[in-house]
Amino acid sequence: MTPFIPLNRARSYCSKEMNLDVLSETLTFLTENSILPTFREGVEDYILIDDLQAVRSVLRQFPSSGSSVESMKLLDFGPPEAIALDTDTRIELSAEDDAIPPVFYAACRNLLSNYTRKKDECLRPASNLSYFHPTRIVSASEELRNIAQAQQRRANVIDASNASHFANSAYYMGSKRSLKQFLVEAISSCLTEKGVVIDLMCGSGAASNGFSRIWRTYASDAQRFCQVLAVVQGGGYSARKAARLLEKLLPLARQHASKLKEEVSELLGWEDRIFHGDIGQGLLEEYHSFLDTCPTYPLGKPHGIWDPIAKVSERKNAPSLVPYCLFTACFSNVYFGLRQCVEIDSLRNAIASLDDKIDSEWALGALTATLSALGTTYAGHFAQPVFRTSSEITLKRLSKVLERRTHSIIHEFSIRLMNLAEESEKSPRLIEVVPGPWPSALDHLEKVLSAEDVLVYLDAPYKREEYSRYYHVLETLVQYDYPSCLGVGKTPNKRTGERFSSDFFTRSGSQAIQAMTKVISEILRRGWKCAWSYSDSGSVNMVKTIESIYSSYECRITSFAVPYEHKSQRGVKPKKVKEYVILFDPQSGRS
Repeated sequence: MTPFIPLNRARSYCSKEMNLDVLSETLTFLTENSILPTFREGVEDYILIDDLQAVRSVLRQFPSSGSSVESMKLLDFGPPEAIALDTDTRIELSAEDDAIPPVFYAACRNLLSNYTRKKDECLRPASNLSYFHPTRIVSASEELRNIAQAQQRRANVIDASNASHFANSAYYMGSKRSLKQFLVEAISSCLTEKGVVIDLMCGSGAASNGFSRIWRTYASDAQRFCQVLAVVQGGGYSARKAARLLEKLLPLARQHASKLKEEVSELLGWEDRIFHGDIGQGLLEEYHSFLDTCPTYPLGKPHGIWDPIAKVSERKNAPSLVPYCLFTACFSNVYFGLRQCVEIDSLRNAIASLDDKIDSEWALGALTATLSALGTTYAGHFAQPVFRTSSEITLKRLSKVLERRTHSIIHEFSIRLMNLAEESEKSPRLIEVVPGPWPSALDHLEKVLSAEDVLVYLDAPYKREEYSRYYHVLETLVQYDYPSCLGVGKTPNKRTGERFSSDFFTRSGSQAIQAMTKVISEILRRGWKCAWSYSDSGSVNMVKTIESIYSSYECRITSFAVPYEHKSQRGVKPKKVKEYVILFDPQSGRS
């Protein structure tokens, strides 16, 4: 038993099992345009049987005798100009592939799956309607127009959540921010608006943000910083609350900063003189000298009264000791400037003094996003610093480094908190957070949502990279527990449990499949639907994983796909990939 058929046998299957005589040109058109997703296994392309059934309406329009996909061309050459559902109903396409938004691929697929022609509609005049720009719909079907308009309303709601630049949360590897509309449209094919979505590995919270505009949404992650980022992506807060919070926080932060400055006053003065100097060889040499002199934990000799090794050792068993100095001691001149680290520690101390849990979560979320935006990082993450030694900072690079490190953390934090709060006012519901890792999150939510129609969105890591290493600085900010600082990246020690370890961090293909299968199986075992988000660039074999699930669970398996440029790391040239959402629906059974 397999949910797939080889693409080269699809025509035969349509003829024998679906009683449809389909042209190879029709299948080619649908697969090349990602309306009918294909999965590569070795040298063979496969399609899901349930996907073939889902596009039955369009396959029926092109029998081998009579009209064909070729008849949709305006000229005698080039690609088809439209997808025809019948003689007077079609979706008009555009030759500009790059201009077609990702949501179109899921919306078009749903339209094809749901369209049923009514006999009396052929007597009505056809309307020409704008669809997802630059595509259009020509149809006399009121049903079709209603479906299309509902799709566009959903997409507009999601698009509105991207209105503010400062409301975007942390940069995060594999963030789904630009695919939110596509994800929502795909999931809407099997979940009504009364349903519940669980974003099981929420990362930056970008997908949760989109889901919460349509559904009641829970977000979970093994890492604490991801949880606070998810909170600030949803509703439940306001600009008025944020303004009051800043009135309380900023005086406390400045009061703390005055204490911490006493420890590093000479070094701060040196840094300030450099930041206000004229760019040239002399300033470069001065900055090199400053970096080589300024000590950080766990290396470096004390400078005056500033001894980061002693300060950290003192606080490992008492992290609440004042002044807070974790970032000043560990990360100054590594990922942030010295003054920036003083501001970070001071804001973190002020947040720790808050009694209100909601205020604390929103302040932590805004500060986490601020550090992600202003960090001097390599490719947008904290696995290693941009410069391992001061000598790697050349005159050409100096201005960019200084510009980055002169930004005020407190100023950026204040603006970001206000903008996040204003965006929250537009969101219809808050995002409810459940601590990870995923097994405990599922166990907890099973008790809470036993009577609900639940879909679990699974965005597990695509590669074996350890996200806990790539974003350890953000996790350290939230936990604030003075962990170990190992190697040039100053990462916490995974072996002693200071850093989260994932089952997906493996070089073994079979173990990666087992890890993915285990998560999906635990979701389906509870009778819940699962939307697995993955890419053809991922390290897990999708075909084998889907077949493994299919052999154990009675469920309908459909998929959506979209061509996409994967911008996983800032500064790295985008890679053309195909993003998938594979839907497992145990409530529908098998076709």
